[in-house]
Amino acid sequence: MFVFWFSYAEERVKYIMGVPVSVAAPEVDEQFFEPFRKVDKYFSLYRNDSVLCRLNREKQLKADKFFMDLLKKSIEINRETDGFFDISIGNITYRYGDFVEGCGFIKTDSYGMENILIKENQVFLKNGISLDFGGIAKGYAVDIVSDMLKKRGIKGIVKASGDIRCLKECEICIKDPFSDKPFACFSTKNDETGVSTSGIYERFRGSMQDNHLINPLTKKSASNIISITLIGTVDNTSLDAYATTVSVMPVERAVSFLNKKKLGFFLITKDCYLQGSFNSLYIKDLTFFSDLKECKETQINSHKNNRSKKYTE
Repeated sequence: MFVFWFSYAEERVKYIMGVPVSVAAPEVDEQFFEPFRKVDKYFSLYRNDSVLCRLNREKQLKADKFFMDLLKKSIEINRETDGFFDISIGNITYRYGDFVEGCGFIKTDSYGMENILIKENQVFLKNGISLDFGGIAKGYAVDIVSDMLKKRGIKGIVKASGDIRCLKECEICIKDPFSDKPFACFSTKNDETGVSTSGIYERFRGSMQDNHLINPLTKKSASNIISITLIGTVDNTSLDAYATTVSVMPVERAVSFLNKKKLGFFLITKDCYLQGSFNSLYIKDLTFFSDLKECKETQINSHKNNRSKKYTE
């Protein structure tokens, strides 16, 4: 939705997890799309037969390794980000999505990672909380498919919405939040590069101030950062979660966090200020073939007036 790359002849695209997913590589067959389907079956809030919906509904689950791996990764990133990444806010985020009935959501603001109890392979949710893996699951799927390609020695590109893994040099454009055109286009130079984009400009109700990216420390929608794109060589599971995290942080804290992680990034704030780690290793490893556009206040005002829409997947 937020990032796109130039099409390749061998690319195959399917609609899974509520978004277009694709694999661009030689001899791509159905096996490379099974991880997307498995992640959807486990972590979707748009199907009441998913493993996550069962956990949210029953508040307990005998979890297998596939589920537990992403749960533990989410807990790790929650601690790493001082609570800005939080999967326990499902009872709040469900109000912004067309989630199916029967997923265990209740009308309460109760949340908190301390309410997730793990005993060996058993998971318990206390105090009525519900989980939402929407800020990390797509990156998880991209990593699994990318690992399949690498094990077979195949060079390619894997994409799920704004999460991309380039296992070769590739050309990418980042969408301008205020138009249908890109604000930056570049090609990568490394053998492997991850990209993840998050933003509030396409998923909101009434105005961008009422959007689906919730700051778990305030329980309110994020509004300081319009769009964030991360570039690096860390796994896409982390990149996806980091993009979600910095979207709800104060701008200065977001920039400090990303610099500490040594990630390349492009960040557009609500007052039209573009920031980026232009001197970072990963940005230096990009070849730009378009000029970075300057954001103007008139664009934001026009966007607020003309592009109000309900959040949908």
